[in-house]
Amino acid sequence: MEILDSVKFRAAAKQELSGAYLFFGEEEYLKHSCLEIARKSVLGDNIGDSFNHIRLDEENFSCDALENAIISLPVFSDKKLVEIHSINLNSMKEKEIEELCSTLSMTEDNPETVLILYAAPFELDAGDARRPSKLLTSLARVLIPVGFEKQSREKLVKWVISHFNHNKVACSKDMALLLLDTCGHDMYALSGEIEKLCAYILQDKRNELSAADISLLATKNKEIGEYDFSNAILQKNTEKAFYILSKYEMEDKSGKEVNLTLGSIIRIFTSLYKISLLDKKGMRDDEIAKELKMNSYQCSLYRKNLGRRTPEELERILLLCREADAQLKIGAQKGYVVLSKLIVGAAR
Repeated sequence: MEILDSVKFRAAAKQELSGAYLFFGEEEYLKHSCLEIARKSVLGDNIGDSFNHIRLDEENFSCDALENAIISLPVFSDKKLVEIHSINLNSMKEKEIEELCSTLSMTEDNPETVLILYAAPFELDAGDARRPSKLLTSLARVLIPVGFEKQSREKLVKWVISHFNHNKVACSKDMALLLLDTCGHDMYALSGEIEKLCAYILQDKRNELSAADISLLATKNKEIGEYDFSNAILQKNTEKAFYILSKYEMEDKSGKEVNLTLGSIIRIFTSLYKISLLDKKGMRDDEIAKELKMNSYQCSLYRKNLGRRTPEELERILLLCREADAQLKIGAQKGYVVLSKLIVGAAR
């Protein structure tokens, strides 16, 4: 099975994008980035066009609705884009997957339709490159799989340097490493820090990043606080969870950090869920770390924090996270209200 990465997908999108794709994996930043590229490739400046940009999610998804979306003709355009979001593929029965794949196969006879099935990390257990899951294998028969893995430190260094260069600011390898050590490895957070640093440097009529710039402006890594927050949710310690959340809200005057916080929570619980599944199989810490390509010490901490939580309990929390993410995307409620409801829901 050939699995495209973000680089190969971007190359395909530079040509005329066609066919049906499955976006999966843990690196949400690259996944979102490629989704935006696909939208631009298919729709041009008409993103959001209700006739040619069709989005299906848990609220309106059915195989009948998907079939209608695939076979309907684009309006005043050669192509249309169909997106599928917030569908928990892991929870679907085999017969439901067969029906889904049968419907998705209709894209072959409808070349004017470009389709992207966007799976969050906890919505699709893909296995790994050596042993892809049965679910991924089934979907790959009718969709082109595009995998988005967490980037290695070496790749992140190159990406950070390239991101600065794109903004006409020079960044050495040493400065890129310092930024990673200061801000962590989350690409969403790094992107925001880079934009902030570039604006400051260029306004100061300079064109090179310095250690002093990072010390002055870069936001220190919040991973410890996010682990504390996740652990409080995991342990049903609502008092502690609300205390940490209140600190986040006080520090986040603009309210823009809530998406990053939820994204981090989802990544942590996705890792906990995967570890719990392998732990249930009787695998040791070192075996789990190797299987998931994690740092062995980090893996042991995750496993220690699991306690007696079952994969089913963690899956329930991930479903609550997905609901919270959907609420944030549609802007139905204030971000910190959504996270408060997540805390209460997870404690039940």
